[in-house]
Amino acid sequence: MKPDRIFSYKYNGIIKVSAIFLFLLSSLNLMSQTQTNFSGKWEFDKAASDKDKTGDASFNGTIILEIKQSSSTITFTSTYFIPGKAGIAMQPDSYFLDGKVTTDNSGTGPAKKSAKWSQDNKSLTTSLIMTDSIDGVAQEFLTANTYKLSDDKKTLYIEELNKSKLNGEIKVKKVYKKKA
Repeated sequence: MKPDRIFSYKYNGIIKVSAIFLFLLSSLNLMSQTQTNFSGKWEFDKAASDKDKTGDASFNGTIILEIKQSSSTITFTSTYFIPGKAGIAMQPDSYFLDGKVTTDNSGTGPAKKSAKWSQDNKSLTTSLIMTDSIDGVAQEFLTANTYKLSDDKKTLYIEELNKSKLNGEIKVKKVYKKKA
């Protein structure tokens, strides 16, 4: 009596090759997803952001974050507006989008910067590691920001992590709304 088989041996090879082909095709599709574009002007939403963890939530004015993104770089510029006065723009902060670590000497001590995309290219994490000397001992201070957009692309979520031996670990959620 013949055993009951769904597929005979001659079709097993075809099924295996087909499964491998489908796996490779789906992997290529994931890799080919375009990177999220965060460009635009974003207004800080105090009500939706963490309070008491960041100076931004207590600022008595409006904060606009402008993001300029190209295929190779992303630049962040925050401008603080006090009612009745001109805005004060902070120094732009730029990162290469290829994941390469770069050196930044614009602060009080040397810093290393990098940006890394999530596997699905929907979120971007920037990291800045500054080294400063406190009482003659070199210490590192990490600031990592993960940027994500809402599905309708009208809300920008930033998860900020600040970490150092001096201050421990502080996590802050910031929310920005697309400015028309």
